[in-house]
Amino acid sequence: MSDVPAELSGAGIIERIGSGQYPREVVETIARGFLPLPQDDLIAVLAFLTTSPDGEIATAAKTSLTDIPSRSLHGFASNETAPAEHLALLMRATDDPFILEALIRNRALPDALVAEVAAVADAAVQEIVVINQARILRAPEILDALLANPAVTADVRRRVMETREEFFDKKARAAAQEPVEVDDDQPMLTLSEEPIADLLEKAASEPGDAPPPALMESEKEDEKKLSIFSQILTMSVSDKVKLAFKGGKTERVILVRDHNKLVCSAVMRNPRMSELEVESIATMRNVEEEVLRIISMKREWSSKYSIALSLARNPKCPVGVVLSLINRLTLRDLKGLKDDKGVSDTVRSLARKMFLQRSHKA
Repeated sequence: MSDVPAELSGAGIIERIGSGQYPREVVETIARGFLPLPQDDLIAVLAFLTTSPDGEIATAAKTSLTDIPSRSLHGFASNETAPAEHLALLMRATDDPFILEALIRNRALPDALVAEVAAVADAAVQEIVVINQARILRAPEILDALLANPAVTADVRRRVMETREEFFDKKARAAAQEPVEVDDDQPMLTLSEEPIADLLEKAASEPGDAPPPALMESEKEDEKKLSIFSQILTMSVSDKVKLAFKGGKTERVILVRDHNKLVCSAVMRNPRMSELEVESIATMRNVEEEVLRIISMKREWSSKYSIALSLARNPKCPVGVVLSLINRLTLRDLKGLKDDKGVSDTVRSLARKMFLQRSHKA
C-alpha cells in the first residue's frame, strides 16, 4: 500500500480513486479493507467502492463493508458531524434496515437523498421513512416519493395520507382561509324526511317522557339555546327526530346529547353536519355510545385522523370501536393513550403494546 500516502483522508482517497490515480491492484487492495484509515474514513471509502463499475472490486468492497462491526457502521450512520456526502455513500451501499434507520434519522443526511430512497425502498425501509415525522415535516416531498413507489404497502400508503392530512392539508386550508360553510341555524322545513323514515317509524311507538338532554352551564346563559331547549321539552320523540334531522347548529348541539338513540342518530344524518362539528362531537363524553359508533362507521368521517384520534381518546367510545382505530395512531398519540387513565384498561393495554412494538421498530 506504499502507493497510498498515509496522511490522506477518506475524502482524498475517494477523489484519487475517482480520478484514476491509483492502479487497479491498489484499488482492489483498498476494496479488501487493507487501508490504515480511521474507521469512519474506511467506511466511506468502501461504500464508494461498492458502486465501482469493476464487478470484482465492487464485490470485494461490499464484503469488506459487511465485515465491519454493525455497531461501528451504526455509529458512523448516526454521526451528525460526518460529511453529508459520506453518509450518502453509505446510504446507497447498504440495505441493512438497522443502518438505514440511523441514516434516515441523521439530520446531516440530505432530505433529497431520503426522498430518492423512499421512491424505490422495500417495505421495511418504507416503514422507517414514514415514521420519521421530523424529517417529513422538513421535507414533505418525501411523502410524494413514497406514494410514487410502485411497491408501497397499503399500511404505509395509509400513514402517508394521514400524515399529509394532519400536518399539511389542515395548515394549507387554514392559510388559505377557506370560506366556512354558513349554517343559517334555521330548520330546513322543506327537506324530505325519507332519509329518516326508519327512525320516524320507530319513534311513533316511543314514549315521549324520556329525560331531555342536559344543558351545560355555559348554555344556560344563552337565551337562544334556552328558548329552543324549552320548545324541545314539549316535543314528542317524532318531532325531536324531525328537528334533529332538519335543524340548524343550535338544535344539533342540543339534540345530539339526547338520551334517545333515535333522536341523536337523526342528528348525525343531518345534511348540514360538518367535519369540524363531527370532530367536536367525537370528543364529547355526554353523548350516547351510538353517536360515537355512527361516526366510526361513516368512512368519510372516521378516515380523518383528527376524528379517529378524538374517538380513541373518548372514554365513552365503545371499546370495539377504539380497538379498530388504535393501529392508525402515530407513535406520539399512542404514547399519550397508553398513559391516559381516563380510557379503559383494555384500550390502555393495547396502546401500550403497540407503542412498544413501534418503538422497537424505530
